[in-house]
Amino acid sequence: MTGEQEPEFLRWIRKVLSQLSWDANRQLEHVRSLKVDVDELALEFDDALHLAQAKVHEGLLSHEALQALLPVDAKLSHMTEHGAELWTKEAVATAAAWEELRAIARQAQLAFGRKHAG
Repeated sequence: MTGEQEPEFLRWIRKVLSQLSWDANRQLEHVRSLKVDVDELALEFDDALHLAQAKVHEGLLSHEALQALLPVDAKLSHMTEHGAELWTKEAVATAAAWEELRAIARQAQLAFGRKHAG
């Protein structure tokens, strides 16, 4: 499926995953350009996950594609449980948790791309 034929919801989920995989400088520039806090990256992913769940229910996304997103969700949940210190610009640039998140997001991008067909 080419980008033009791909449904908008798939492009948006891919975009959100991509943003989580960006390097720290690019992530920080993105949130600065939107004039939001760094937690917006997680909030957008949460929205994408809920959309993916709905699309699975509608039969428009495979269950396997949804499963590809769950490690990202688990990492973000763990980071949230850890506390506010991971949700600062400095943490985005220096914390190991953010590097781990980026790696998990890259893996999810690959898995999602292979499994998205409903």
